[in-house]
Amino acid sequence: MTLTNKKAQNIKPAETLAVKARALELAKAGKHIIDLSTGEPDIETPEYIKDAARAAIAAGKTRYTAAAGIIELREAIALKLKTENGLDYKAADIIVSNGGKQALYTVFDVTLEPGDEVIIPAPYWVSYPAMIEMAGGTPVFLPGKLENGFKITPAQLTAALTPRTKFVLLNSPSNPTGLCYSEQEQRALGQAIANSKTNSSTLVLSDEIYERVVFNGFKFVSFEKACPEMAGRVVTINGFSKSFAMTGWRVGYAAGPKEIIAAMVRHQSQATSSINSISQWAALAALQGDQRFIAPMIENFKRRFDDAFEVLKEAPGITVDFNPQGAFYLFMSFRELKKMRPDHPALANSVAFTNCLLENYGVAAVMGVAFGDDTAFRISVAASDKAVAEGVRAIRKMAQEIRGMAL
Repeated sequence: MTLTNKKAQNIKPAETLAVKARALELAKAGKHIIDLSTGEPDIETPEYIKDAARAAIAAGKTRYTAAAGIIELREAIALKLKTENGLDYKAADIIVSNGGKQALYTVFDVTLEPGDEVIIPAPYWVSYPAMIEMAGGTPVFLPGKLENGFKITPAQLTAALTPRTKFVLLNSPSNPTGLCYSEQEQRALGQAIANSKTNSSTLVLSDEIYERVVFNGFKFVSFEKACPEMAGRVVTINGFSKSFAMTGWRVGYAAGPKEIIAAMVRHQSQATSSINSISQWAALAALQGDQRFIAPMIENFKRRFDDAFEVLKEAPGITVDFNPQGAFYLFMSFRELKKMRPDHPALANSVAFTNCLLENYGVAAVMGVAFGDDTAFRISVAASDKAVAEGVRAIRKMAQEIRGMAL
């Protein structure tokens, strides 16, 4: 007799966290490890945000809050969505959650029925499929073509829609590739959904957690703003982790149709009661305070990308198939290296590659199979300058040694 149900037995651990755990284990054993596995800005949470948290503690704001979040924060989010994104939401249309991750899962858990499908463009963030399956739905992967920068096309999307399609999940800027859909591209995808003769009720879940982390001249536009035809059929997910260096504070939010948000509030009231009260006051300060630190943080990410490209030019068989316009990841392929050395054990698949990189070269990266591509791997440039520079040099060394060494 087993003590857990089939659902629990089928849950896979988050690959990014598993890699980080192994990296920490090796570091504790005395090995020098360069951790490029997790998406976490290297800067400290700004002092004005910390000050707001300290002030909230001193003022005794340490009690349960409303399940949907404190009204002050939800009103500030509504104002942010209006002024920055052109989206007209009231505080009642918004829920504050334990990170964007909880908001995503809760959306699925209150909307999906067995057999419902969620279309996920690939490569995709590691947790999307597991969340959908845990909520009883079926992930449907729609591979973006390499020649189109991993982006899906309206024709692909139209062909993939079925009567069972509940959501199309879009993540722009994207984790892991850094691709960004322009306003025109999002509008075209939205029109494909709105005009579908196969399913006239498909919803869109727009994960916009990296909205501020853009460069190379890209202008971010929220999906719902880009495609007004889809108004009332979009749930927008965002949070404070990436833009405000608040990963550990765990504050995210969702805005969308009243029926869905109300169900999410009921769900959260039973699952967690509310989220951390102190984090909510800190998030309010983040929105209302001096945000000038964001621009130099993003400039650092861009510089690290540029420096990494220069080093990786000398890494035989390692290709960066897409020049990111957003987020802070490099999604790299070793398929050309595998063609050079097809029998090398480290090139058997992405798990073998990243294990070799970690165990023999001291670099923690995430295996591409977690994102839907078993000939790729992902690193984060949100680590320090030194860590990124050392890490990409180690990747170059590994590629050079595999290319030149005898089995």
